[in-house]
Amino acid sequence: MSEAAVLDGRRRIPIRWILVAAIILWFAYATRGVLGPFIAGLIIAYLLDPVADKLEKRGVPRWAAAMLILVGFFGVFALLILAMAPLVAAQFQQLVQNLPQLIQSLGPLVERLSDAAGDVVAIETLSNDLMHRAAAWLSTIATGILSRGLAVFNLLALFVMMPVVAFYALRDYDALTTRINAWWPSRYAATIRRLLGESDAALAGFVRGQSLVCLSLAIFYSVGWSLIGLNYALVLGTLAGVLGFVPYLGVVISVGLGLLVGLGQWGPDVLNLGLIVGIFFIGQLLESTVLTPNLIGNRIGLHPLWVLFAVFAGGELLGILGVFLAVPVAAVLGVVMRWLLGEYLKSPLFVDEEPPPEDVTVSA
Repeated sequence: MSEAAVLDGRRRIPIRWILVAAIILWFAYATRGVLGPFIAGLIIAYLLDPVADKLEKRGVPRWAAAMLILVGFFGVFALLILAMAPLVAAQFQQLVQNLPQLIQSLGPLVERLSDAAGDVVAIETLSNDLMHRAAAWLSTIATGILSRGLAVFNLLALFVMMPVVAFYALRDYDALTTRINAWWPSRYAATIRRLLGESDAALAGFVRGQSLVCLSLAIFYSVGWSLIGLNYALVLGTLAGVLGFVPYLGVVISVGLGLLVGLGQWGPDVLNLGLIVGIFFIGQLLESTVLTPNLIGNRIGLHPLWVLFAVFAGGELLGILGVFLAVPVAAVLGVVMRWLLGEYLKSPLFVDEEPPPEDVTVSA
């Protein structure tokens, strides 16, 4: 068969479908400001679907299973917020207000270190500049979080619309996924379903397991740092647990903030600072030996370099949201990339199916 015949036999995507896809992507980008509750509701339905399936197998109607699960989920969530939000918010506000003073209180320590280094003027100027920049950066982030996160409209949209979206998505989850599966092109349907199944196994296992890991670490750090008398221990412990979703980078930020508060509170006290670091290392040891192997296992299968690249790339593209979404998205991309690599290794581009040319000898 000639090359022209092969090209003519290939199916081409009509331009109208490309335009439809472009319009859908544009609409999603244009309405990104109101998509938060809908995306959050869909994610909650996706994560809670296995529980609804188990209740449905026990004879509970799907709508009743969805209602019971969501009432329990949001009830526990609301109780945690009502119990902890005032204290966390108060400590967080105090931390934001006192952060510049905490950084400035390190000035004498930096001056002693700069005197010991010998280059007093250069190091002192550089350190002061870095301190001012860090204080301004952290204060800007904290102010932005408070101004956007505590807006009345956003709160209403989040706590009113999200449960409604989650209920309908969880009630009709099986019907929706069955309908979507019927839309795949028949010639690619088996491959698409296999990739979606592998992505679901990696993504769901990681998100559910990592949520439990982060919750456990937040409780451990909050209690541990409170016992040694560290200021803002509840906020720092909660932040350390939340940042557990950000591999490697979250560890650095958590222990860095803990040491910063400890230095501002006790100065260069080796014992107290050592207790901060010691509790943090015990938490990391608990995570790596007990929590992660039992709750997550090896569901992602990503190399640490790929994870680091994903975190920084997500932050560059979507800011703080991209940082938290980096690992789940990287898990899905890892499934697709492994499939593409397998297709390449089976393709003629890699496998040389043509015999080598015969040697041609020319006789005189």
